[in-house]
Order: sequence, then structure tokens, then C-alpha cells
Amino acid sequence: MEKRLLLERQPYKYMLTWDECLKLAKSCDLNPDDVQPVLSYLHQLGNILHFHDNNQLKQYVFPDPLLVIDILKEIFHHDHSKVLKMSDPSIKARFTRVRLQKMQKDFLQQGLIPQELLETLMRKQFKSAKNMSILIELMERLGLCYQVSSAIEGSVKIKPVYRFPWYLQDHKPNDLKAWEKHTLGETEQITIGLEMHKFCPTGVFERLCTRLQSHLNSSYRQDWIDGVCSYCWDGNALLLIKKEVKDDYINITATGKAEMTKLDSAWNGITSILDELKTILKEWPGIVYDEYIMCAHCIKQDEDSPELFTGDYLYTNCPQGLESVPCPSGIGSVHPSLVYPPSRRETKDCSPEANEAHQGHNVTLDKSTGSFVLVTGDNADIKIQDLKLSNPREEVNDRLNDSLW
Repeated sequence: MEKRLLLERQPYKYMLTWDECLKLAKSCDLNPDDVQPVLSYLHQLGNILHFHDNNQLKQYVFPDPLLVIDILKEIFHHDHSKVLKMSDPSIKARFTRVRLQKMQKDFLQQGLIPQELLETLMRKQFKSAKNMSILIELMERLGLCYQVSSAIEGSVKIKPVYRFPWYLQDHKPNDLKAWEKHTLGETEQITIGLEMHKFCPTGVFERLCTRLQSHLNSSYRQDWIDGVCSYCWDGNALLLIKKEVKDDYINITATGKAEMTKLDSAWNGITSILDELKTILKEWPGIVYDEYIMCAHCIKQDEDSPELFTGDYLYTNCPQGLESVPCPSGIGSVHPSLVYPPSRRETKDCSPEANEAHQGHNVTLDKSTGSFVLVTGDNADIKIQDLKLSNPREEVNDRLNDSLW
């Protein structure tokens, strides 16, 4: 079956339908019931792409991951200005100068691309709307983008707009800087984080941003180059997710602010985000990180470097009758509800099903070089700067064998 799939690797034939795969399996005397296990195995090896956990993508197989990456290079480019070229005849024919200038600004500052512009950029590879929807679903599944809007104004249906966090340039708004620093009135703040030393895999924060939609309230979300602000899905807590790099330490934190009576919403929001981050990091089994909770007492005292509780509190039930928890500094204390989250399932280890869903290829973009990084099923990274290789499969296998980044 693997050899037959290799023979299907042809220019512009980037995917096979499920029926085509069944025909190939029949030619190999493979039982139809065995097709899915075989495809899952080849996906885990990194030889193909097949996402059986996605309702739309499970109907297709991508026999050549490198060809998929080559297609994505039409959108992902280290020189942002080359993605939207004013001189491109197909773009000039479809959009007015005023409209294109606005799309350029939205793209270069906020990483936004309307679906109709995606269709124009990918016109060579995709002749039908159905194929275009498959590409968008694939990009969302790989964590490269997420849908920002799809609405109807009056009688006019607005096509979706997608955000690519890799292209965000805007910095944190000044009003959010003030919000982060001060906690007023009955509002309480809980901040949990994950710290890595010296090494953070390429594109982890950007991929996390694409996976936040199911945890956030769609009525408000603000993104910038290293952060996101939104309400949790029930609207009872305001959330701030950000990445900071200082002295070789990389911290990704999730902060929730809510009234004391609504702290459960804040906890549910920030712990679900932390779980998403750890699921992504499972693709790099050797990476070392620590989880922590910032002391709410230190935050209210406006300390520059709040004391930290260990991440063990995140997986520990609050002792009955406990009225306060001493600050790690020994000065002051906090209410237990600001240290112990509501009882929740242990999430340090994902289920086999969840773990399998993230095996095989995943794609990130190295913004410094414009190179794609493929994370393969055996956890080796391949950095591809030029896909026009004389023998790309041989080159990839060599890099895998040498475990090169």
C-alpha cells in the first residue's frame, strides 16, 4: 500500500479521495477494514497525511506532505510584502486598489486574510470551491490559522476571514497594559504559567493561538504579536494569554480576572488553555518545562516579581476546612480558591486517542527564515528552505536519519 501511495505523488495531485484509496487497497489485496489502520501507521511514520479524527479531512489522503508544504508557500513567505503583490494580474483583476490596500494593511499588521483573497492566491492549485475548503480545513487542523468571522449583514453574507498568527505585527494595546497591572474592587486575578529554559519549539505560541477559539467567547478577541485577550466562553471572566522571553527563559502565561463568585469560570478558562499548550508540547517529548501559579497576594501588592506556587497545586484538591494559603515569601496569604482550581481531571498525560491525533506531521513556520518546520511522527524536525530538490524524499529521509533540526 505504501508503494502504491508513493506512485500517486505527482505535481498538482496533492490529495486522494477515500474511494481512490479503497481502489488502491483492493489492488494490493488489502481488506477494506484494514485500510484505516494502515493509513494511520503511515501517517505516524510521516510518509503521508491523513487525519481520521476530522470529519472533513478523513475523506482524503495527502500522499506527499512535501507537496502540501510547497502549496502552502504561496501564503507563507518570510517576505510578507510578497504575499500580496499589487502587480499580480489575478489580484488586480479581482480587487480594487482601495480594497487591496486595506487587505494589505490588515494582513501585514493583524495577519488577516479574507477567504476570497485566499482563493485568488491559491488559484493555480485549486480549481473548485470544494478543494479550497479542504485546504482551509487542513491549515486549521495543522494549526496555521483560525477563522475570525463569518457573518450576515442585512441580506449580504460575508465570506469568512482567517487570521494567521505567524504574521501578527501589532503590539499589546496600552489599555491592556493597565488592565494587566491593576486589580480593582471585587475582581480577583489568577495567573498560571509554563516556563521553558533556552529552548521553545518553533511556532508553539502561534499554534496555541489557533486552538483557543473553542475556549473563548466569540464576541470579543484581540490578538497581537505575543498575546491574546478575550472573554472565556461563558463571558464571566476576562482572559489574557501571552508569551514573554527574558534571560533565556520562555514563559507562556494565562491570566483570568473575575469576581470572587465567578472564579470557576476563570479557572476553567486558563487551565483549558494550559492543557492545549501541553498537548502541543507532547510533540517534543524531550522538552523540559515547569508549571506554576502566581501568588495573587503579590499581584495585588503590585510586586514586580510575584512569588510562585508550584504547578502541583493545579492537580491537587483543596484540603477541607482550609481558610488561607500562605504566600511562598512567608508574608501575607491568599484565599484557597486563588491557588487550588476546581476539581478537574488529571491532564498531565493525554489519552491514547488524543495522543494519536497529534502524531504524524505537524507544520510550523520559522518566522526568522521563512522556512517550514515539519514535526514528524518520530519527533525529528525537518527544516525545509527549498522544496525544489532533485530527490526530496531521499533528502528528507537523510535528515530524519540524522535527526537534524
